[in-house]
This record gives sequence, structure tokens and C-alpha cells, in this order.
Amino acid sequence: MIRPCLFFVLVTAVAAVEPVADYPGWRNTRLTGIPDQPPPMTGVRAYPRLPVQRPVAVEKEPGVPQLLMLQNFAWSEDRTELKRFEDREEVSESTSLLMLREMAYSICFHPRYSENGYLYLGQNGSGPGPGKNSRIVRYTVARQAPWNLVEGSALTIIEWRSNGHNGAAAAFGKDGMLYVTSGDGTANSDADISGQDTASMRSKVMRIDVDGAPPGKTYVVPPDNPFMGQPAVLPETWAYGFRNPWKIASDMESGQIWVGQNGQDLREFAHLLERGANYGWSAYEGSREFIPGRLKGPAPFTPPTVEHDHATFRSLTGGFVYRGQRWPDLTGAYIYGDYGTGRVWGARHDGKKMLWNRELADTPALIGGFGTNLAGDVLIADHMGDALLRLEMTPPLPPDAKPFPVLLSDTGLFTDVAALQPLPGLQAYEINAPAWHDGASSTRLLGMPPGTTAESHTNGDYKSYNLPDGTVLVQTLTLPAEGAQPSRRMETRLLVKQSADWAAYSYLWNAAQTEASLVPAAGTRVPLEGREWLVPSRGDCVACHARGANYALSLTNAQLNREVLHHGVKQNQLEAFVREGLLKVKSGEGRTLPVLSEVPRLVDPHNAEATLAERTKAYFATNCGHCHMPEGGGNATMNLGAWVGENDRNLVNAMPQHGDMGLTDARLITPSDVSRSVLPVRVMSRGAGQMPPLGTLQIDPNGLQLLIAWLQSLPPSK
Repeated sequence: MIRPCLFFVLVTAVAAVEPVADYPGWRNTRLTGIPDQPPPMTGVRAYPRLPVQRPVAVEKEPGVPQLLMLQNFAWSEDRTELKRFEDREEVSESTSLLMLREMAYSICFHPRYSENGYLYLGQNGSGPGPGKNSRIVRYTVARQAPWNLVEGSALTIIEWRSNGHNGAAAAFGKDGMLYVTSGDGTANSDADISGQDTASMRSKVMRIDVDGAPPGKTYVVPPDNPFMGQPAVLPETWAYGFRNPWKIASDMESGQIWVGQNGQDLREFAHLLERGANYGWSAYEGSREFIPGRLKGPAPFTPPTVEHDHATFRSLTGGFVYRGQRWPDLTGAYIYGDYGTGRVWGARHDGKKMLWNRELADTPALIGGFGTNLAGDVLIADHMGDALLRLEMTPPLPPDAKPFPVLLSDTGLFTDVAALQPLPGLQAYEINAPAWHDGASSTRLLGMPPGTTAESHTNGDYKSYNLPDGTVLVQTLTLPAEGAQPSRRMETRLLVKQSADWAAYSYLWNAAQTEASLVPAAGTRVPLEGREWLVPSRGDCVACHARGANYALSLTNAQLNREVLHHGVKQNQLEAFVREGLLKVKSGEGRTLPVLSEVPRLVDPHNAEATLAERTKAYFATNCGHCHMPEGGGNATMNLGAWVGENDRNLVNAMPQHGDMGLTDARLITPSDVSRSVLPVRVMSRGAGQMPPLGTLQIDPNGLQLLIAWLQSLPPSK
């Protein structure tokens, strides 16, 4: 989900260049809020005096006015704390019940917790043996003050091998059985092919009886489980085909059990659990076919109950069925949200059909979990915000609030829109390898708040920078003159970061080229002579400018490392930006600055003086690599990031994962043989199967010629 960042090092060829930090900055005063009607609710700080760190779960403790909270420190070390605090707003301290040297994800109470004190945690940590195990561990909470955990009471109920996508959530059903989730146990694309392995303990919801276990056993398998007696199917299985079902919730009133899980490339989803269902992973990602041919087992495919694409959700966090008194309209609704955007949704299902499914709130949280308290509040664990939030009604806008700008001239970006004259503090920049935009050329601007700098995402020079809240990236696309038609500005696209999230907006230029107007969220198509121009939807924009590529696609060392005319002087752009304080310089090796010749530089894909290998690398990096990379939007096995070596792309002689486009004995790239190469066919297609799949209506003729020339230059396979 969230990854730690390292800082890049930048040095000059001759002497150390110390930044002078004279970048004046640009303050965003107009591109705030959203242009559409805000959702009805928002998140505000609950228990503001309570110290909170990295929460992932909060649960009301049965029978007492107290709450339990899991704090997960997985990004610094595998460590989890279980804490208890009183359910009152002015509380300022908590009691530590348990500290684990491993990760824990979920809290579950036995139905007779008030009598037996049985508390279950879903955990993942070392072995036994090499690697890691996920497990459900039962602890006993004393039945007298101060109600601490009974020393030595930990009892592992069930465990399995898992080193990623662990699941490890548990809930008791209305039937008294314990439902336990497990993921595919790997980090990407179901590498162990566990999703459809019915004999494995991975990728399941398992149903076990912990109360009926005989002495020496921790559970028995209920005889009415759906796959009992079927060969090659784990008898504990209630349902299978899960990727990472790390949240499960049981509603004792309706009997509904909901499972929320993370998707991979394009979808996020949750399931109203059905007996004996196969939810498809990794043949399917949600309802979308992922890797054909993997579906197997005794059950047909069951699509998700709720599903979102990455235009609206980045990483789904499952929640709970609301039964509080404070929000009667939400009674019986499954409350869930998105870790990446902080948005909270609700779904009301009567067991046969969906009654409604809608966005409830837009919060600043990175949502790690949900809960409730005695007052009936919906509580949100803000994992990286170190806070617990509660839902409240969205307050009305203040009388002097300015609406989101519908004209480019009102955005606070330009002193003269018609001349594209930016405000002071907005920095123009150029890149080495522009992507294909249906024949349009681009100009680019970067604006950051005063006193801030861009920092590199990782220590790789091809990776994009981390940017502060209040940043704006501006790209204006202009079609060249053609025949009697003069050049024409088509769009100015904005990426705006606020509350740790990015939003995309497009402004369409009028025919007079004097102004541009905000395009609706769905995008639009503009008729031109002999063609159309596509303004992509806001969802399509953030599908490419997404988490896996760190959003700001053009801001990398390899793209910015070039000679430019800067303040009237020809100089290296990276070096100039370091001097002016736009880019953060920090050495990880004791050096002040590297030699510029050591910083990689992408070539222009259409520079005939560069080698075919360099040109195709740049073409893939700018047109494909943001999607076809680990955690990008493409679910093929190829990795086309600029930092990937040619032998590690999984491209040449690789089998196509998503159809052969009608070619015989097809490969993604067949050396020296265009007739068996799928990738050029996708690039020359428009419609189903086209590449890139979003944001373009026109074939890139020069890019296609480059790919063909490159593959023909490769020596034939032996």
C-alpha cells in the first residue's frame, strides 16, 4: 500500500553544487476542494487526546465501555500492539494489553466473550521453519479487574504458510462457527498459483468449529461444510478463490458475512459470502478476466457483490455491518472504504439483491479499518495519520467559499491564459521522452508550495519524485498545424495533490484559443476535421497516474536530465533545479553530489541518432511502463519500466497472457518475425485490445515503425 521513500543523490561533473533554495514556490488558493457535489459525510478526529500510532483495527469490547485497538508498525518493523482505552471523548491514555513481534490484522471476540474472555487475533510472523506463517491465535482476557490478558494463554487455533497477501482475519458467524480468511500467500499475480488450488489452505475462507474441539485439538471441521468428502478439496473450505481477504465481518442480526479484499491491477472488491463459492482469483480479478485458463475446482465463478475500478478505489479496506443508533439510514449497511483515497462507501443488500451502494464520505484518512463505539459512531482507523476518525455530516460551505474554477483563467495558474503566461513560482520543465498523445506536443509546468521541494521516490534514478500537498502539474497539449489548419491547443491537464491524494482535471480550449473550460468527470470527445480528439475521464487519468507509478510520470531524473535554456542560459535542467531548491539533495553514501554523467538519461524515442535499444526502452518507459510494471494497471507478466534490464522484461519470446490477436504461434515479441509478434498488432489496433488502452484514439505511426524496426533487428530465435 504505502511504501517508504529514500532520497536520491545528485552531483555535478566538476564541483559540489549547493542548493540555494531560491525557488519562490506557488501557493494553491483556487484548485481546492472538488468541482462536484461533496458526499454527505466527512471524517473528523475522534478521541483527539488519545495517543494513536498506525491503527489497523478498532473494536468495541463486549460488555464494557471500552475499545480495543490494534496498532501495526509493519513499515518500520514487524510489531503490533493491542491497546485498550475507555470510550469517552476526553480520554488521553490507553493500556497496552499485548505487544507482538509480528504483524496482526484483526480482532475477533468469542460470542460468549463476557463469560470466557476469549479474544482472537489474526497474525503473520516467523515460522515454524523458514519463511512466515499466518495464524489465528486465541488469547484469554481475565474476567476480573484490571482485565488483562492471562499470561501464557496464547493458543494457536489454525495456521498456514504465507509470505504476503496473508488474509488472517476471523469472525464468528451467527451459526457459532469461526470463519477464517487466507490470501494467496505471495506478493504479486498469485506467483504460487494458490488461488485455484483447492487442496491448499491459501486463498480461502475456512469454516471451523472451535467449541466442539476434542481434547488435544483446537478445532474440528463442521460436517456440513460444502466440500466435505470431495477429493482434493480442503475440508475446512467454505469458499475459495481469494487474493487478499484481510477483513471479514459478521452481522449477527441478518447472518450476513462480508469479506473485503484487495485487487491488483484494475479492480477492488468485496463479497457477501456465499456457501461453496469460487471467487475466481487468479483467473479473475473481481469480475474481470485476469489470467485465462486458471479457473478450476468444483464451483463455478461467482462475481463480487461490490466492485470498483482504480478510477475510484486504490486499495479496498473491508468494514462492518452497521447496527448503531446514531445513523438510522445506515442500519444494516456494509460500511467499507478505500485506503488510498480515504473515501467511505456503504452497501445495503437484503440477501437477494443490492438495495443501494453509494459513497458516504470523503475523508483524509488512509483507512486501515473500521469500528463503532457505544454512541453508534462509525470509527475509522487512519493508519498513516495516527488517528481515529468518526463520521459526521459534511458541514455547509462557508458563505465566502469560492467554487472550484470552471475556467482555466480562474485557476490561479496563469497571468495571461491566452498567452499561456504562468504565474511566478510555476516552473516550466522539459522531458527527454514524451509519450504519444494522438500527435499533440506538450508544454509542462510544476508548482509547489513555498518552502517545499520534490524528493525522489526511491534511490532509482528512473523513479518519479514524491511531491508535497499543494503541488500542481500542468500539461498543455497542442496539435500541430496541418495544411490550411493552424496549430490548435486542445487541452490543459492538471494533476493536483491535496490531503495526500491526487486528482486529475482537464480544461478544453475554445476555438478562439482564448480560454479553456473544465471538462465533466466523464470526459468528452471533440469532433475535428477527419478525426476526433479524446479528453479522457478523470478516472482514466488517475488509472495511469496511479500509485504503482507514483503518480507524477514525467518527473524522473532520467526524464529531466537534459540541456535546456533556463533563465536565458543553456544549462543542465537537473542541476539548475537542484541549485534553485526544487529538488531535494541528500547523500546516502557520504558523497555530496554524483557526476551528471552517472545519472541516467532517456533518449527521445524518435531520435534516429540513438540506438534502437535505447529508443525502444524510452518508448516503453513513457507509453507502457507506468502500467506494465509491478503494481501497475497491466496484468501481463512483462515489466517495461525504464529501470528494467532487457533480459528481465518478459517480452521477447514471451507467451501472450491475453489472447494472440489471431496470430499463429504468437509471442509478445518474436525476434525478426513481425507476423508472430502480438505487441505491434496491439499498437496498431484501435478498439478492443489496443495499446495503450486509455487516452488515445489515433495510432502512433512512428512508434509502430520503431517497434517493428527493433524486433526485426533482434537475432532470430534458435
